[in-house]
Amino acid sequence: MCGRFETKPSVQTLIKKLKECNVELQLEFEDEKNKSVNIAPTEKIFLISYSNDIYKLSLTNWGIKLNSDSPLIFNSRIETILEKRFWQNLFDKNRALVPMSAFYEWKKEGTKKIPYRIYLPDEEIFFVPALNYTDKNNNIFTSLITTTPNNFIKPIHHRMPVIFNIKEGIKYLTDDKELNLSRCKPYDGKMDMERAYI
Repeated sequence: MCGRFETKPSVQTLIKKLKECNVELQLEFEDEKNKSVNIAPTEKIFLISYSNDIYKLSLTNWGIKLNSDSPLIFNSRIETILEKRFWQNLFDKNRALVPMSAFYEWKKEGTKKIPYRIYLPDEEIFFVPALNYTDKNNNIFTSLITTTPNNFIKPIHHRMPVIFNIKEGIKYLTDDKELNLSRCKPYDGKMDMERAYI
């Protein structure tokens, strides 16, 4: 995880959800026509960030390339963030949230790998913490933060995204590094899955 996900709720739904938590989103783009299902690395994704007392909703590139020879880093392991100064600095200064309604994993069944849509039955939308990286041309690239799997995900995959509800997500954008590092752990709430046809 996480190599594919979806963000089905509209921009207006995102704005409404955050407004209910006293957060006003400033839009940083004009056209919201964006892929909402089976989103893959290198594609544009929605991103919520916070700077200068303003919460912003923008479109960003999924996956960080540090240089032309480096691999595309579309997921960042929380263990690596804890160990390496470069990634800790990004975590400290360039935190963001990616809204999702589900993510996909492929489960081995016999000789085949079958895609499943994994979602939170009690939440229309949830938020995955992310890191931003800005290149020398001021292009912004984003990597999702992953952790070890909980008991629900473990039979399917050895990693899972860190998952926050809306209130946890807002705190992640504004709280200090140490507190946020402690929050990046396997999700302990209710999850479900269904066969995906993508």
